[in-house]
Amino acid sequence: MDSQHDAKFIEALQEVGLAPMLSPTRYISMLGIDAKTLARNARVPVSTVTKTPDAANIQRYLRNNLRVIKAAYDVSGGDLAKSLHWFRTEPLPMFGQRTAEQMVSAGQVDDVIRLIDSYRAGAAG
Repeated sequence: MDSQHDAKFIEALQEVGLAPMLSPTRYISMLGIDAKTLARNARVPVSTVTKTPDAANIQRYLRNNLRVIKAAYDVSGGDLAKSLHWFRTEPLPMFGQRTAEQMVSAGQVDDVIRLIDSYRAGAAG
């Protein structure tokens, strides 16, 4: 993402008045999921998503997702819809057909980032 798009993308997920906090509600809306799905993927109780959205574990999970989505966005030529679709639904053979979203949920953010970097370099794409 260029800095202008990057700022708008992140700004869209920030909780109004709480700039460093990412909004689980806005994330849910952007990805078209529900609170139960976010909680399951983040490995937290649903109450964390709904009652304590500023909890460190949910904020860390959202930031990790954004790292991967941003990397995918950069490789996709700036197509956010394509990046989100890839993140949520594309089975990745090198990860046992798990999606990037599933990999992030399993704590394997750096593995997904390396994969995306290899796409950028032309090695795996």
